[in-house]
Amino acid sequence: MFYSPRLYLLDHWIQWPLGSSLLANLVGWWYLLGHIHPTGDPIFLHYTILFGVDYIGSWHLLLLPAVIGLLMIAVNFIFSFVIYRKSRFFSRLLALSTGILEVFLIVALVLIVGLNS
Repeated sequence: MFYSPRLYLLDHWIQWPLGSSLLANLVGWWYLLGHIHPTGDPIFLHYTILFGVDYIGSWHLLLLPAVIGLLMIAVNFIFSFVIYRKSRFFSRLLALSTGILEVFLIVALVLIVGLNS
């Protein structure tokens, strides 16, 4: 049975996380595109306290976390819409967790860009 997308999008517990997730992803793209420039040199992609830099690659691989964040928003909100009719609580929880994960993704992007500056 099909559930109205309008009822889903009018829920404030869905609107705010969706808006904040999209805004966080947009800020991540803006930050990446403003600070990372195409280069032929390899850049650091991952750093751990114990081992230091353990993953080096091309500059365009830094865009991968932002793309994954965008896919995560799409998949989680589609799944949230599907389960909204049966369980509004879990649908809202999934939407809220997507927003929180996007904030962590922004922090990771800032740290990776800082590592390469």
